[in-house]
Amino acid sequence: MRLIKFIVFSAVVILFIVSSTPQGRSGVKAALFISHLLTEFQNSPLTVFTRDIQHQEIQFEVPDSSSKAQADLYLPGGSSLQPAIVFFMGIVPPNREEERIVRLAEGLARSGMVVMIPWLETQKTNQLSKEDIGSLVASFQYLETHPRVRPDAIGMGGICTGASMSVIAAQDPRINEKVKFVNSFAGYYDAIELIVSTSSNTQRVDQNVQPWNSDNLTSNMITNHLINGLAPEDKTRITEIINSDLGSKPTGQLLSKNAHAVFQLVSGSTRKEAIKYTSDLNQETQSFLASMSPSTNIKNLKAHLLLMHDTHDRLIPSGESRRFAKDVEQNGGSVYHTEFSLFQKAVKVHTTKEDNTENTFFLGEAWKLFLHMYNVMKLAR
Repeated sequence: MRLIKFIVFSAVVILFIVSSTPQGRSGVKAALFISHLLTEFQNSPLTVFTRDIQHQEIQFEVPDSSSKAQADLYLPGGSSLQPAIVFFMGIVPPNREEERIVRLAEGLARSGMVVMIPWLETQKTNQLSKEDIGSLVASFQYLETHPRVRPDAIGMGGICTGASMSVIAAQDPRINEKVKFVNSFAGYYDAIELIVSTSSNTQRVDQNVQPWNSDNLTSNMITNHLINGLAPEDKTRITEIINSDLGSKPTGQLLSKNAHAVFQLVSGSTRKEAIKYTSDLNQETQSFLASMSPSTNIKNLKAHLLLMHDTHDRLIPSGESRRFAKDVEQNGGSVYHTEFSLFQKAVKVHTTKEDNTENTFFLGEAWKLFLHMYNVMKLAR
């Protein structure tokens, strides 16, 4: 009993000493946040050492929109000004009451951040939308005027397509000089490259091409986008061919150049062929894909960038984040890049029917997550 009391007393003393400096406080927050995120118990060390938070369902104005957008807002305990983050879940989002989302938001709020999670109508269509960029900018602007938020300490973040959309919003001239940081978890960098990877079942990692099998969610999203970019007659013909049981590919005489390229891309092709077919897409589709790519206006990103990606991710190739980090560094920007291995099952970022539901993770992976979250907490001071 004396030994246990001594250990507890020593831990409290160490915690007090460490948390007496700004760097120490960031480290403590990161450690407590991770313990909260990974544990399955209702009470975690973070809930023990922090005050209760407040959850609100809110509406906010979006310019050029006839209706208000919805969001969840999580406020830290107390009444003092706090840093904040807009966190976007992207297309095909989970239920807003899903445990992993609530736990993430509550963990960040208990760590001292105001958390805003927008829920947009376009998220339900399994398609990217330019409208979402304006809504995310409006989310940031909403936080700027909130009485609990420090306007000089607002960041953005997201998961999968939500991460990429958050980066694009952070590049917007209306707010890009004011966004303090962006945390991208498993986002894509270039939409054309994502199409090439999905069509060819390969990914580009640095200077090498490696096998990569995409998830059906990604394949379906790309198929929907490419088909919707066709002229009405081509759209009807392609849809009939894809839904038929004939199994034969159409000849080029039956389809326009653009429609033929779409069919080849959604049917599967080699990487070399996929690169060619993306260049055959019509100008409208190519312009849209460029507008949905963080790579297009990379020089407009002024915020500190933090990238997280699992090397086994099947929705978005991890090579996308590698190229993103490299380009930011070459442009003289600030970037912190973390790659995980077999860790997304523990944090449950991308879950599919094939995922094993057991939470298995390694100490080394947890340490990488701690270092990453330490950098987030440090930027959010």
